[in-house]
Amino acid sequence: MSTPRLLFATALAASCSIAMAVDRDDAQLELAQAATAVQAAERDDAMRHAPADLDEAHATLAAAERAVDAREWEEAAWFAERAKVCGDLASARSRQRRAEAATDELQRSVDALRSGNGGVR
Repeated sequence: MSTPRLLFATALAASCSIAMAVDRDDAQLELAQAATAVQAAERDDAMRHAPADLDEAHATLAAAERAVDAREWEEAAWFAERAKVCGDLASARSRQRRAEAATDELQRSVDALRSGNGGVR
């Protein structure tokens, strides 16, 4: 399953689960999971490779925190789940772009070796 489809399915499943009554504990659990996903994106160097996704994750996490402060548990859970998905997306895009860069570097090395051997393949 491709990353966008997986993230959509995750978001859809999460929105279905949030449709049920959400209490303080549920909202705080969602918030903790979202914070973990955003931190993982930061560790995956998303600020460099997927800055827009990471910015959205941070903004949505902040909205979730404001909703928790206002004791709006359903809204907090919704924003937290969205922040988690944005953080996961930022991580995935960052890992993808790093892998693409590594692949490009390997290809340049292979090309250099081939040209050094008189073009022998």
